[in-house]
Parts: sequence; C-alpha cells; structure tokens
Amino acid sequence: MNREPLFGLKTGFLSKQTAGLIRGFLQKKYSIHCGVTVPLGFEPSPIYPGLGLIDDKATGTVGKGIIVGSIRMGYGHHRMAMSVYTHSLSKKIPTYLHDILAIDSNESKAIADIDNSYSYFSRLSADIGGAVEWAWGQLMAQGNITSLELSCQLADLYRNLISHLPKDNPIITTYPLNGQMAVAAGFKNVIHLICDNHPQYYLLVPGAMNLVQSPSSYMKFHEMGVPKENLSVAGHWVSEDIAKNAITDSENRVRRIDTKKKRRFLIPIGGAGAQKGYVKELIRLSKERLNLKKYFFWINTGDHIKVLNSLEEFLNAQKIPYKSVLTWEDLKQFISRHPLREDDDNEKAPPVVLFHFPSHTEAFSATDKLIRIADVLVTKPSELAFFPIPKLFIRRVGDHEAASVHRSLELGEGTVECREPEHAKDLIEIFTHSDDLLLRMNERVIKNSIESVYNGSKAAVEMAENWLR
Repeated sequence: MNREPLFGLKTGFLSKQTAGLIRGFLQKKYSIHCGVTVPLGFEPSPIYPGLGLIDDKATGTVGKGIIVGSIRMGYGHHRMAMSVYTHSLSKKIPTYLHDILAIDSNESKAIADIDNSYSYFSRLSADIGGAVEWAWGQLMAQGNITSLELSCQLADLYRNLISHLPKDNPIITTYPLNGQMAVAAGFKNVIHLICDNHPQYYLLVPGAMNLVQSPSSYMKFHEMGVPKENLSVAGHWVSEDIAKNAITDSENRVRRIDTKKKRRFLIPIGGAGAQKGYVKELIRLSKERLNLKKYFFWINTGDHIKVLNSLEEFLNAQKIPYKSVLTWEDLKQFISRHPLREDDDNEKAPPVVLFHFPSHTEAFSATDKLIRIADVLVTKPSELAFFPIPKLFIRRVGDHEAASVHRSLELGEGTVECREPEHAKDLIEIFTHSDDLLLRMNERVIKNSIESVYNGSKAAVEMAENWLR
C-alpha cells in the first residue's frame, strides 16, 4: 500500500503555508497541546448489543476487535458507521464506535464548531435558495488537493483523540478526518469508506485503503492520481438487516403493488434539518389526497424538536390528522403493527405519522428500521440514495449530492431530483396511480442485490476481519 503523504501528490508552497497558518490559529484558539493523549474507554451501547461506545469518561478497556470511526456531523456519516457495525456485530466480532464528537476535549470543540457552521449554512441555503443555495452548492463540490493538505494537517493536530486506542486493531472510518487521524496516530490497517458519489480530494485518506461505492467514482479518483493499491470498489454502504433482506422486502413491495395497497412514503429529515420548508409545502400540496387516505406520509424528524413542533403546528392548521411516535419502544410497536404485507387503509390509521427521538442514534436508526416497511423513500440525495428501496429524490443540499442521483438513475431504482415540491407531488401521484414505475424499480433493486451492489459495508468488514486474524 502507498504510504506517502497525499499519495505522493504535491500541493503548492502557498497552499502548504495557508494550511499551516490555519492549523496554528486553531491550535492557539482552542489551546490544543500536540502529543497529549486523551485517555479513552468504552461503555456498552443501549441500542446495539455488543457495540462499545468509546469516550473519555467510560471505564471499559478497548480490547482486540474492529474500531469504527465516525463523527456526529448530520446523520450520514453515523449511518455509514451503523452500516459497518451491524455487519461486524452479526459476525460476533467485538466492535467499538469511535465518535470524535463524543469526546470532551479542546480538539473535539474545534471540530464541533466547524460542524455547527456547516449545519447552519446547509439550513440557510435550503431556506433562502437562489444565489445562497448556488454558492453553498459550489463550495460543497470544490474539495481540491489544497483541502486535502489542510485536512491532513488538522488530522495531525487532532490525533490525540485516537492515539490512546490499540494500533493493531483494524479501523474502518466513515469520515475522512477520522481516517487521516488514524494514519497520523500510527494505526497499521485503516479502511476508509468514501461517502457520496462525487470524487473530491478531501474525501481521501492517504495511507489507507479507500473504498468507493461505484465504478465511476473509482475511475475518477484513479484519474485524480490515487494509486490503485489504495483504492477499490466495494459497493453501497447499507446496514446488515436491510442488505440481507433487500430481495425479500422488494418482493413484498411487489405484492403490495399487485394487491393495490395504499403507498407508504417515508420522508426523513436530514441531520442538518434543512428540508422542513420543502416538506411543509409538499404536505400542503398533498392535503386533499392525504385526507382521503390515497397514500400515507411517514415523516422522521429525527432529533430536531423544533422541526417536530413546527410540523405538528402546520398539520393542525391544515386540519390534516396525524400521529406522533416519540420513543424507541413506540417505534418498535409501530413497526410490528405495520408489516410490509399489510395495508393502512382503515379508519384508525392517520394519513401522516411523525417520528421524533431524544437521542442522535435513535434519530437516524429509526429511518433504517422504517425503510423495511415503506414503499417509497422520499429523500434528498444523501447516503440514503444508495439504499435498496425505490426512491423519490427531493432537492439536494450541496451540489456534490447531484452525483448520487446519477448513481441511482444508473441503477434504475430512483427518480430524478425534484427541485420543487410541485415536481415531487407529481411523482407521488405517478407512484400512486401507476404501477409500472414502482414495479420496475423493485425489479432493479432485486437485480442489483443479486449482483451484491448493496454489500459494500459487508465487504469492508470482511477485509478488516482478515487483518484481525
């Protein structure tokens, strides 16, 4: 494997100096002392048995096993991490989740401030649109070699957050900074899962095995100068339960189509909470059809209490009946009462169900649970764009997400991106009144599943398992 800094690629003198100045500024502002290791332990996950949650206050000692590195930045990177540890836990491999924002330190505070800014501007671009959305979209698609230089320098500054963990353990990272920190700290076997489908330099981890989700992404990264020994196509990052049941669930969806069941549209709000206005307008446009129970909206507001309250107020004003599911236990009961083989066409089932959870993990995990009993996933082209379910894409947040739509279209299991709610409403009507599109998408999911398209996280775990032996 190529272990050269930046794979041997070169940045200019000015880029190196600028990156160094930013590093020095952050080091001084947040009082970061290089070489001062943050002691780490783990505690058991309350939701995923067998998973150890690493932080600076836990007392358990991290032993031999797979470390999964992620960051609580929106939901996408943690969803990718979940896709990994669900596969490793199914194999009974000791697994530990290392979330760099779960650690109370000056380094994590510096990272969290950047994340808060990202979430703010994501919401702002979605709410204002126009020139603001264009500018934010352009910025999100400009990860050049200079950005990789900066990210690697910051990773070296932040390596204290991981250097306490055993270096012989293989580590699978789902955010580039995690992987870059692991390399800087001296981990021997680093596997990095690259998000999205839009190649950018800053998404890479020099010194690691970088796995991508599509052949087109692989070819573009190779053209950018990434050595073949550091790059491989794995498949999509999908959790174990969804991946292994993709064919069965698709066949159940086909049976629902054949027996004229009412469509269930699952609409998750992203980690930045940027889709609230779009979803409200979609509800308003669908009001008449919802009240007639021609189809159903299941909306996961995640851990965004303001989004939940706003939608409840809006539904009350629109006089649309709804139900709110607010705990993990209530979610499990809801799922048990709504198997994919049954219908919701009864007087007691409200046309809209809202979901909200107090914890970050419950928030994004709920969407994965609900996917298995939904007919169509209505989502921005985030990491959910790669999941094995028919998808209706709503407006992206950042131009880098456009390539994820292209991947889904290439596979035949998603729609074009609906920039406006009116377009999404039109497609919902097509899904509701015509069977052809939905049948074809489910058939494509089955074909793709047979070809192991959705087994990327499984492949990553198998690679780490070989290193663990």
